[in-house]
Amino acid sequence: MNNILNWLATIESTRRRWQVLLAVLDGAGIVLATILTYYARFEGVVPHEYARFIAPMILLSCAVYVLLSWTFGLYRVVLRYVGIDTLVRCVGAVLCSSAVLVVADIIASLMRGGLRPVPFGVVLIQGVLALLVLGGIRITVRAGQHVRSSVRHHGERLVIVGAGSAGTLLLRELQMRPELQVDIAGFVDDNPRLRHAIIGGIPVLGPTSELEDIIATQKINQVFVALPSADEAYVRALLNRVASLGVTTRIMPKIVVERGKVSLSDMRQVNVEDLLGRDLTPIDTLTIEETIAGKVVAVTGAAGSIGSELCRQIMHLHPQKLLLFEIDESRLYELWFELESIQPGIASMHLLDIRDENKANRLFHEFRPDVVLHAAAYKHVPLMELEPNEAVRTNVLGTERIMRLAGECGAQRFVLISTDKAVAPLNVMGKTKQLSERLMLTMQARFPDTIFVAVRFGNVLGSRGSVVPIFEEKLMRSEPLTVTHEDVTRYFMVIPEAARLVLQAQAIGQPGDLFVLEMGEPVKIVDLARKMITLSGIPTDIVFTGLRPGEKLHESLYNETEEVVETSCPKINRVVHPDLVPLTSEIINRLAADVDASTLSASEVMSI
Repeated sequence: MNNILNWLATIESTRRRWQVLLAVLDGAGIVLATILTYYARFEGVVPHEYARFIAPMILLSCAVYVLLSWTFGLYRVVLRYVGIDTLVRCVGAVLCSSAVLVVADIIASLMRGGLRPVPFGVVLIQGVLALLVLGGIRITVRAGQHVRSSVRHHGERLVIVGAGSAGTLLLRELQMRPELQVDIAGFVDDNPRLRHAIIGGIPVLGPTSELEDIIATQKINQVFVALPSADEAYVRALLNRVASLGVTTRIMPKIVVERGKVSLSDMRQVNVEDLLGRDLTPIDTLTIEETIAGKVVAVTGAAGSIGSELCRQIMHLHPQKLLLFEIDESRLYELWFELESIQPGIASMHLLDIRDENKANRLFHEFRPDVVLHAAAYKHVPLMELEPNEAVRTNVLGTERIMRLAGECGAQRFVLISTDKAVAPLNVMGKTKQLSERLMLTMQARFPDTIFVAVRFGNVLGSRGSVVPIFEEKLMRSEPLTVTHEDVTRYFMVIPEAARLVLQAQAIGQPGDLFVLEMGEPVKIVDLARKMITLSGIPTDIVFTGLRPGEKLHESLYNETEEVVETSCPKINRVVHPDLVPLTSEIINRLAADVDASTLSASEVMSI
């Protein structure tokens, strides 16, 4: 604490020294300006009747100009921020000072019987020279700081992509921060009118099509992308190009445009979502809101990656109540606290293990939710191979319990969050999700008044236990990134997009619908690893470990025998004839008995 106080005292002391120094310089400048004014007004020979008033004029001018400069805040201006605002302050101080001197001259002339001690021309010329003095001193000091900082660079060469308003404001901010010790090589911009232009002393080096060459020839090691209003697809393509060059990259988010000002703190590191994400698909908000507004909505696995984003988006759709069902108490409370800031009193948190039939039964019959979004599941593939009983207990029997309670309590809609691993499954986790899809058909036949649908999609970027957070943790520890196979691919989608599409699917779903989200092109995991290494700036190796038991080289979103058609909503497809048969009560009962006896093996689960 004492160190902080000493540091602040040092800053304050330095600031006061600069204020005193500026006042002294201003005073000396005003003295010189006043003397030059008299000699300029009278062409070198000052008449005696005016000469004897030079000394009083100098003293009065110094006092008036310094006092009014202080009043206009010229000694509070941080010199590295000198700009138009400072010039305006200088003009105001000069005009007011000249007005005071004119008034003083008039009063003195009245007291002396009409003889004016200072001609009006002297005050006028003095004002012009004083403006040059006040502004010139500050510009000179600022230029000195810029020159001094320019010789301190330590090899950090930077280009700014985007020479628009955001880019130029960013340039000014960088120029006012000499302690950053960066050398701004120039701008990169596609506007042909800016070709070879000079902005703030910095050249426009060329268009973005030449970015790779510019980075190489200019020896650039930092790229700031200041295109907050540009098309997301354009920016994403640009970032992917830069990511392969091994330079540090920062990006300015769209919120800067909305706020109308720029700060270095706005610039954030590029993450993998920026490289792999897609433009958010337009959704029919009105249709979705019709199924949510005024309704009691329950989300299982509410604090998970998908569940929490579903809850955030649901809060903006005006539900009567949002039930947060979650087994992780810490994450549950954090989510509830976040949702309270959106709209207090809507979300309610409930610790619920979906395997706990008694508590699930009590909660469903107490609140009778109108819409149930079922995101709770075990999803760790290798672990489920080791724990097939627990996989079935949660992903099958727990799901069956939540579906049944939704139907018994008169829910209007039930949405099952499924996965591409349910397609021709090769592992226990995928098999249990396939069984849950079959359960959806079973429950639809049992409870025809409730619309049961399933939504199948691939990986979401940044979800707990997924490859991205694992890679991030390894990079922080400077450990090699492990990839199972050089050719392994996976589908990826950002969490907000997945949640939006799930909500859209539940709104358009008909009884027994199985939806498949359009995931774009699959991504090679090794390419993902290389991009994350580049983005982090942490050199490390990639180690191939071989495919794990039950792991596919390539995932698919539907079987070849399944017919998939487009819906009215982009990126949502419907499986017309799913390669699924309802799960019979006999199978469900046998699974329950085997789980209770802890006798299920992975091979037995796969054979169902």
